[in-house]
Amino acid sequence: MQKTPIPWLVIKAELLLIFLVVLVLAVKSFRFVNDDTRLVLRGELDLVSIALIENALREHKGKFNTLQFEDSPGAGAAAGMIVDQLEGLINRHHLNTEARGYCASACAAAFLLGENRTLLKNNELAPTYLMIHAFRNHVTREVNYGKTETLNKKMSAKSLSKLPLPLLNRIFDDKKGTGDGEIYIFRDPQRTPNGQHHVFVCDGSRHVVIGQCEPIVGMTPAKLGIRVAN
Repeated sequence: MQKTPIPWLVIKAELLLIFLVVLVLAVKSFRFVNDDTRLVLRGELDLVSIALIENALREHKGKFNTLQFEDSPGAGAAAGMIVDQLEGLINRHHLNTEARGYCASACAAAFLLGENRTLLKNNELAPTYLMIHAFRNHVTREVNYGKTETLNKKMSAKSLSKLPLPLLNRIFDDKKGTGDGEIYIFRDPQRTPNGQHHVFVCDGSRHVVIGQCEPIVGMTPAKLGIRVAN
């Protein structure tokens, strides 16, 4: 039996619907806040939401001075491109950065590139923290050492070297030798069997609780050039 061809107008309508759904989801991922100085990026970072932020900054010149990240796992395949775009926006518009809840991967990198960097209070059950790790090829999962090392130098420079480059480079020192290490920076000290600490280095092994990672004794966000606020 001969198949009835799908009218081109139907195809166009379906493509438009898909685009609108993606756009609505992206719009929900960022918002203006009451004091009219901040743009909030919530959840996963993607190219559409970054474009919306860029448009807002262009159309309202001088209005916004801060990017605030809320509960963001970072980005997917375009992580490197997204961090580069956010870095460009931060430098061009002299933007501060804030984080509330978790801010991991590309989110942590973008946060640490801010002019002034502030960790905000979340709640006791879901603390505010950064998680830093190496950049990887999305397909092969191989560590991009060049990109990561360049970014580490930029993040350290933004803190006026308060965030030491040797500490950032410890993400490469995992036991498996595959660059799977992670650095956690908590706004509030986390209770562990060895006391309360803000900063931890994890070696890439499967950890159930943060207390199984190595604490950097005596290190706080303030000592790393990161502000703490409510």
